[in-house]
Amino acid sequence: MGQRIGLVLVIALVALVAFTVYQNVFSDDAAVRAMAQSAAHDACKDCKPVRIDGKRGVLAESFEFTMTNGASVAVSCRRPYIAFGAYACTATKR
Repeated sequence: MGQRIGLVLVIALVALVAFTVYQNVFSDDAAVRAMAQSAAHDACKDCKPVRIDGKRGVLAESFEFTMTNGASVAVSCRRPYIAFGAYACTATKR
């Protein structure tokens, strides 16, 4: 009986990890990129991005926006509960 419970827990954990990886790494992130660009624009009002570098990970997405005036804005987008909830982005002008 104990081995069955352990097996069920392992299967549930593997399923949760697979779901998390799919949601955060492999699914379409166009909406997250748009939110990140909006956050970058809020951090640098009169700037337009000329280059965008991004990294997707299991826990967060990060973007580096290089603006027309030479400014750089770093944006980090995360979900509140790893694989669940809406992304929230924070921008830092460098």
